[in-house]
Amino acid sequence: MIVTFISQCEKKALPRTRQVLDAFANRIGDNTWQTVITEDGLAMVKKLLSRTASKSTAVSCYRFHTRKHSELLWIVGNRNKFNEWGFVPVNWTKKELIMDIEINVKDIYANSQGQILSEHLFAVGYLAYHLMKSLNLNKPKLAQSALIAGMLHDVGKLDPQFQEWLTKKLNKEQEIVVLPEDGVHINQSDRGFGKFGFENHPRHNELSWLLAASLLKENKENGELNSAQYGQITHSIYWHHTRPYRKDDKFFDQAKGIDKLFIKSLGTSSIAKLMDKLEAIFKDIYKIAERFCQDDFDLTKLLPTLSYHYELTRDDLPPYKAYENIATEIDEIVADIAPNAYHNLVRMAVITADRIVSKMSSEDLQDYLKEGTLAYALDDVLATDSQLGKHIQACLDGFERQYPNSERNQAQSTVAKELSELTMIAEFEDSDNVAVLQGPAGCGKTKIALEWAMKTHAQKIIWVCPRVQVCLGLFHDLTQKEYLSNSRIEIFTGEFKKISQGDTPLIALPDTKVEDYFSGDVIITTIDQILNGIISHQKITSMMDFMQYHVVFDEFHELIVIPAMNLLFAELIEAKKLQGAKANTLLVSATPHDFFVKNVLKIDDSRVVRMDSFNPAKYQFVFDVYDETEQISPLIVNAVSSDKATFVISNTAQDAQLGYLLHQDEENAILLHSKFIKQDKADLFASVLDSFGKHGNGQYQVLRSGPIVQASLNISCDEMITDLTSPENWLQRLGRLNRFGEAKQCVYTTAVPQSLMTKKQSSSKAKFLANMCVFHSSVAWLDYLQSHLSDHGNVMGLNELYRLYQAFYQDKSAVEKIAEDIAKSLNQSVQMIHRKLVDPISISSKKSIKTDQIAKIARVSLRGDNRFVQMAVCMVDNQLNPSFINEYAYDEDTDHSQVHIGLTESTDRLQGGRFEMRDSEKDLLAFMHKKHHQILNGRSGENTHKKSFADYELLKLARSPEYPIYTSYTPEDLTYIGGERERHKFAMYYVRTPKQAVGMMPINVLASPKSMDNELVDEVG
Repeated sequence: MIVTFISQCEKKALPRTRQVLDAFANRIGDNTWQTVITEDGLAMVKKLLSRTASKSTAVSCYRFHTRKHSELLWIVGNRNKFNEWGFVPVNWTKKELIMDIEINVKDIYANSQGQILSEHLFAVGYLAYHLMKSLNLNKPKLAQSALIAGMLHDVGKLDPQFQEWLTKKLNKEQEIVVLPEDGVHINQSDRGFGKFGFENHPRHNELSWLLAASLLKENKENGELNSAQYGQITHSIYWHHTRPYRKDDKFFDQAKGIDKLFIKSLGTSSIAKLMDKLEAIFKDIYKIAERFCQDDFDLTKLLPTLSYHYELTRDDLPPYKAYENIATEIDEIVADIAPNAYHNLVRMAVITADRIVSKMSSEDLQDYLKEGTLAYALDDVLATDSQLGKHIQACLDGFERQYPNSERNQAQSTVAKELSELTMIAEFEDSDNVAVLQGPAGCGKTKIALEWAMKTHAQKIIWVCPRVQVCLGLFHDLTQKEYLSNSRIEIFTGEFKKISQGDTPLIALPDTKVEDYFSGDVIITTIDQILNGIISHQKITSMMDFMQYHVVFDEFHELIVIPAMNLLFAELIEAKKLQGAKANTLLVSATPHDFFVKNVLKIDDSRVVRMDSFNPAKYQFVFDVYDETEQISPLIVNAVSSDKATFVISNTAQDAQLGYLLHQDEENAILLHSKFIKQDKADLFASVLDSFGKHGNGQYQVLRSGPIVQASLNISCDEMITDLTSPENWLQRLGRLNRFGEAKQCVYTTAVPQSLMTKKQSSSKAKFLANMCVFHSSVAWLDYLQSHLSDHGNVMGLNELYRLYQAFYQDKSAVEKIAEDIAKSLNQSVQMIHRKLVDPISISSKKSIKTDQIAKIARVSLRGDNRFVQMAVCMVDNQLNPSFINEYAYDEDTDHSQVHIGLTESTDRLQGGRFEMRDSEKDLLAFMHKKHHQILNGRSGENTHKKSFADYELLKLARSPEYPIYTSYTPEDLTYIGGERERHKFAMYYVRTPKQAVGMMPINVLASPKSMDNELVDEVG
């Protein structure tokens, strides 16, 4: 590159600097040098000049891009010898200079509120910076990244087409300005822009990224910003809005494609003129910043020098999630967690600030800026004080009055105190305050967590559960009078949105308003709702609540083997760890999976507090080995002969259904799993709690269930039979056996396929465990358990058993097997994130958007790609004989805006299996596509319904409950397509018995139970 050096040195500095400059460049004047030099050579010149620099030293360096354009690179010594652009001032004046070309920044707008772009950019950057500062993160440069990203996030709005469209829009009279959640973009339906579309034009966030990469290029090269910051800034700028859906992305998947279309669209304008406008905007930003000079906010130090010479970046577009596809080892994958967590935080700050500012009128924004009071705009999103601590103390006092001098209360209080003292230790050691509470089922972990929250001055608790059923159980407990009857307890899931205080709900679905969400003192929610802050655009701002308040992750072990969810969960923990002693995060489980805690979450064992059980009972362990090539699982074929309360817990809902159906006449049983319509599930859930809860009515003697009951439900039995499963699931199920310690000894039976005893994956049961990424750890646990139980006559107490579990994670051979499962699970997570966690996109539409739309299935779901379904009902007897009736699972005229049915099925099951092994014979979607229009015409007696264009159209519609996929038809509807003989042999029905609903089941399983496929993950539940 060609550089010029200018010396304004005096006294002794003059000969010293001349000696250095003469060695590297040609002297072309008394005080001027010029040369062609490499970046390394230029760095050496700067280094040599800096060594001898004094008050008399003043050397500036300029780089020539073109014959007409140069830019200041650096100044060594006295900067006052040059002005802010590197020129030597010869005169000055306070009068406004009249230039030939004047850029009026007041005519450049940011949005349909009429906000001036320079004011909007400053406000968003300023608020994003203070949002990050309010979180007390131990990485201050993240706040700087948020500020820079905020001040550059909308520079792409200088696009002449955007300004032309916005100016026309502002000139129209508007009574109410409603800003869409995804920001202001050109609306191609507006008059004058009918042919405009984002198919061939970049969105402003894409242009902002392109321009920001050019503005920051020198800072990236000279180290003023580190590479991590540069990545955080560009990621947040590009992803502060969704990416528009395009049929052909060839021009938009790389910088040069966006650049080509943008330069082409400039028309008579030029990129140089646009950069001049950008320079003028930032001069205005610096003027605005003068009113906000504070100890912690000095824009001249926080905002790096920007290069206003446009240069196309060679960087790739920032990926939404930066996990390396080639990483296979656990440590390699874990190394990517922190950078992704930092991206989440900076993006969250920018989007939150952008939404706050964009809601203001232009007049309100200008008032904030004139008065220097912009920080007050954050009042509605920052944490506030509450009475929660007093309510928790009242709860604890109540337990003390009810059980005075109780050893149990004292032990719980001791553990809570130990957890709270970790906060002081974290502050002293400058470490993080993320802790783990391990305690056996029934030891009072919920009460301990509440006392920990009180001792650490919680104003609000966000209680995160792995499943809706765990939320319901916790909501039931915390709303009881002995707990927090005076606090606002909120449950917030996809199905349930309710705030309760005292005996009656204050607000319940569908009356709950959006602004009431996350307003409770204790918010019980699923991990899915929290992860929406990472994987979606609309709910990103909810992450502010997550970062500000106390967080409890209940039964967090369930997240460890869920692909993608485990890595995103780790990102959340990493974000909270940045708050150091103020992280206030507690992970709760009886089975915390020490390997994952230590090697993935990076939580030291010193932050794991363990509690003993108060249950003195002895447990007898029986292993029922059977030959799966000759026998069906004993959980299905064997009736419960004991007269004691017995739980039969299968690994799949389907096994539980079959067991219930076969023994429906001889057992006083109830069936519970996840494959019911919402009302049936709620009724059965309540019946299970009433029957098997503490002081239950004992209405049922047997509970047959899938894994749905294994965690957090306050129910108990006297005997238990279970499938072999992971050590965590196995112990969680044990937690429902003699939970209240009323029996002195009880029996826990585990059904084990013979192939698992030989460590083979030949059976469907073994393949199911492998598919769930727990095969190796399950088999290792079986070996370890049997070898240690044999020394105790297969009888052991709970405390001994949990110490055995802890020792299992210290055993070298066991850890090797555990690591195999975790590595497989994390690798699946990376692949799913790249394949399934689609970047946030939006689809342009000329149609108006309804504000009262029925809730639909999210386009991206980490638990499975499901669709709403409808199906016919059949009654089934104990010989598995179906009797088909003219009834559907729910009324086809149901108003789904008022009633949530909740009946869904995976797209894989609907289409005959996973893509790579799809069986056309099992394809229920193709059957509906072929027959459904004929049935509708038969019902109406008219030929008005036409066949849909393609299968995928049905799948697309089925995201809404109004247009479900039909997995079976009633006998009456089948008559319109040829009668009973046309029934699909793999059709899925809603099965009922005279006693209760059995739920969704494939008809072929009833004909041949042994042929069922347990390998599909969606069969869990």
